Amino acid sequence: ISEMEDEDEWNELRNEQTIAASLMLALGLVGFIINLAGVFLSFRVRALRSPFGRLMAAHCTSDAAILAIFSFWCAPRTFLGYLDHDSLLSRKIGQLSLFFWFTSIYSQLVIAINRITILLCPSTYDKMFHNRTHFVILAYWIFCLLHACVYFGDGCDFYFNSKVFHWVYAQTPCGQAVGFWLDFIFGCTVCAIVLILDIVCLIIVKKHNKGMASLMQSEEKNRRSKRELQFITQACCTGFLFTAMLFSFHFLSKVVSGVWAVAATTTLMWELAHMGDGIIVFVFNNELRKVLSRPSLILGIATIPSKEIE
Repeated sequence: ISEMEDEDEWNELRNEQTIAASLMLALGLVGFIINLAGVFLSFRVRALRSPFGRLMAAHCTSDAAILAIFSFWCAPRTFLGYLDHDSLLSRKIGQLSLFFWFTSIYSQLVIAINRITILLCPSTYDKMFHNRTHFVILAYWIFCLLHACVYFGDGCDFYFNSKVFHWVYAQTPCGQAVGFWLDFIFGCTVCAIVLILDIVCLIIVKKHNKGMASLMQSEEKNRRSKRELQFITQACCTGFLFTAMLFSFHFLSKVVSGVWAVAATTTLMWELAHMGDGIIVFVFNNELRKVLSRPSLILGIATIPSKEIE
C-alpha cells in the first residue's frame, strides 16, 4: 500500500510539473515571439526609425529576454524536476532576469522623458536623443547593471524554485529588503512617474490643439483626438500591467495559499505582464498593426516607407 501511495504521489507530482512547465513555455514563447516581432518591425518600418522607435525596440528586447528565461530556463527545469534552486547558476540566472526587469521599467521611463522633452524643450531633445539614442540606451542599461550588482551581496539572492513553480527572494534580511524596496517600491515609483509624465504630455498636446483648432479641418481634429486617447490609454495600460504584477508578486502571493495559487500570482502574472506589454505595443501603434496585415511587407529587404502602410 505504501508503495502504491508513493507511486500515486509521484505521478501526481509529475502531472503538476508537466502542466506548470507547459503553461510557462506556452506563455513565454508567445510573448517572446510578440516582443521579438516588435523589435524586428521597429527596424523595418521607416516611420519608426526614430529615437522613439529605437527606445521601443530596447523595451521590447528586455521583455523578450525575460520571457526567454521563462521559456528556456524555468519551463525545462520544472518539467525535468531540477531542485537545485539556490545553485550558483540558478542565482545568476535570477540576477540576469532582474537586470532585464530593470531595463524594461527604465525603458518606459526614458520613453516618457523622450515624449515630454520633445514637447517642452525641442532644443534639448535634439541634444539628448537626435542621433544619440544609442548612447542613451547604453547609459541606462549600464545603470541597470549597477542595480543588478546589488544581488552579488551575501544573502541577496533571487532564483526560480521549480518545486513550487515560482521565483523566490532569499529568506534573509538582504533578500527581503531588496525584494520590497528595490523591486516593489522602486518599480511602482517608476510606473507612477511614467504615468504622471504622460498625463502632462497629454495636457500640453491638448492645449496646443486648442490653439490650432481654428486652422485644422474637422477630420484632422478627430484624428488628433483619437491619437491623444491612444496616447494616454497606452500609458495607463502599461503602467497598470506592471503595477498589478508587482502587487500580485509581493502581496497577493502572500495572501493566497496552495502551490498553484502562489505560482499564478507570481510566475504567470510576471509572464502575462511582459507578454501583455508586447501586445500593447502593437495595439497602440498603427504602423505595426498595418504591417502585420500585409505579410509581403514583412518579408521584404528594404525598409517599409509610410506610404506603403497607409
